[in-house]
Amino acid sequence: MISRLSAPIAIVDEHPEWSGRLIAELQNRRLPFEKIDHSSHAYDPRERRPRYSVIVNRSSPSSHRRGHGNVLFYAEALLNHYEALGIPVINPVAAYRFEKSKALQADLFERLGVRYPRTVVFNHPDQVSKVVDGFRFPVIVKPNVGGSGAGIERFDSRADLEARLPAIDLGPDGVALLQEYLEAEDNAIVRVEVLDGRYLYAIRIVRGAASFNLCPADVCQTPSPAATLAACPVDAPAALQVTRFEAPPDAVAQAIALTRVASIDVGGVEYLVSRQDGRIYFYDINATSNFVADAPTVLGFDPFGPFVDYIERVASGGGAAA
Repeated sequence: MISRLSAPIAIVDEHPEWSGRLIAELQNRRLPFEKIDHSSHAYDPRERRPRYSVIVNRSSPSSHRRGHGNVLFYAEALLNHYEALGIPVINPVAAYRFEKSKALQADLFERLGVRYPRTVVFNHPDQVSKVVDGFRFPVIVKPNVGGSGAGIERFDSRADLEARLPAIDLGPDGVALLQEYLEAEDNAIVRVEVLDGRYLYAIRIVRGAASFNLCPADVCQTPSPAATLAACPVDAPAALQVTRFEAPPDAVAQAIALTRVASIDVGGVEYLVSRQDGRIYFYDINATSNFVADAPTVLGFDPFGPFVDYIERVASGGGAAA
């Protein structure tokens, strides 16, 4: 098959592994593409000629954990430049802002009336003692800019929390969330994947170890929460049990609504069922989706197929990205 695209597809991704399966699907279809590693990159605002048929934004806030902290804020300017040229961007600037800010996600949950854990956003440890009286323990402190569970700490008592406060990690932007920790039924969470405003699939993930990294893709797992790696190894043990799951229709509808308002074209929304009251609580929105490892076995299909269908449709002018 000969591609009719007028210009190549651009994949904006600083991670050396994450786009491997996407690239393989593009190559299989003989679609022209270029991978842009924006951890070392430059652009000229005077350049007004669109060089790409579509931009696939795969920028992740976890870039700062791989020595690519320069991506965090550069990505927003770069994506804005491409959008200003009229190039359709899959997961545009608006989506990236939600991707890299847990605070914006919490506000979105509140605006849409979606149930979520009790949360306060703060930018100085001194503020925690002023608001913690309204919380039930255990609690977690979660950096605003995270990625793969990075920097999340659990505290089982107020004394425990206050003893740790002076050294607490507020992340690269100095902002964090104080959040009630909800025990999940069966130690499981559900991730609903959405593509182009439609339900793609849902999976149930059972955590097999004390980790806040519940990404189901093999390339997101690290051997140890304390390890410092330049990249997530593809063959690292995941310690997760992942199965296909039929999420309740109301949860699917809420996930779709969240991604739509957040301008996310492709991404995953995560929730848990509280062991205490049996109710669903949403807690994370992801605009960088690596899908699930061994998808044909787990899901019965490869989600990179419909993903590339969508990319090709947008690139050829047959559908607008958010």
